[in-house]
Amino acid sequence: MATEQNSSSTCGTCKGWTAWHDHMPPGPARLIVTGQCTFPTAGYSVTLQPTKPQGFNPNILLLDKIVTPPDPGSTVAQVETTVEARYEEQTDREYSHVTILPDDETIPVQEVH
Repeated sequence: MATEQNSSSTCGTCKGWTAWHDHMPPGPARLIVTGQCTFPTAGYSVTLQPTKPQGFNPNILLLDKIVTPPDPGSTVAQVETTVEARYEEQTDREYSHVTILPDDETIPVQEVH
């Protein structure tokens, strides 16, 4: 069974974070956050979930980055692998920024109409 870790992975790096609030018809409005995480082997996955509790500023969404390594007994390709981290929620809240924890990476939220 894979164990989750809620910390910066010393063996992986994430970059290319983007966030946008999609107001395109037919609606409802959605917030979408994506990034690319690179690991030394295959088998890793990354999820984003809202931090509980959220911070003091309601205009900044805090998301926890959860890295799940490959199962310890599994055979994985020994090749550098990039996976997408993605978060999506239906919301009318107009966030100005999203912060990815524990990396402390803050990105502006773009508006798409």
